[in-house]
Amino acid sequence: MEITTKGKIKNADGTFTERSITVAAPRVLELTTIKDLVETLGEELAVAKINAQLTIDFRASQRTLAESVDDNGDVRHDDDAIAAMDFSDWVPTLRIRKSVEEKAASLLSTMTPDQIKAALAKIQFA
Repeated sequence: MEITTKGKIKNADGTFTERSITVAAPRVLELTTIKDLVETLGEELAVAKINAQLTIDFRASQRTLAESVDDNGDVRHDDDAIAAMDFSDWVPTLRIRKSVEEKAASLLSTMTPDQIKAALAKIQFA
């Protein structure tokens, strides 16, 4: 398994240079069970890493509520309403990510042929 990391470096002239580095993934990223994680990392670190990711997932669910708007562009939930919600039984869900091709197909399916032509005309192919 390989891991690719992408980043940008700001140059002195204000432009950016993009970097992409691909390296062999460390063995720990190939572990597939809690037991293997605990054996490799130790229970304390494994739990800390899992809790850190759970915190990120929970904050994302809060952000989704805070950023949710109705058809008129009005916020669906004010801060007090969100703060008053009971999240004691919250658990994360598995998010199935769409590939770039699936996202493009989904977006294109909502467009008219003229809109597709106009969008493609704006794209600069490298």
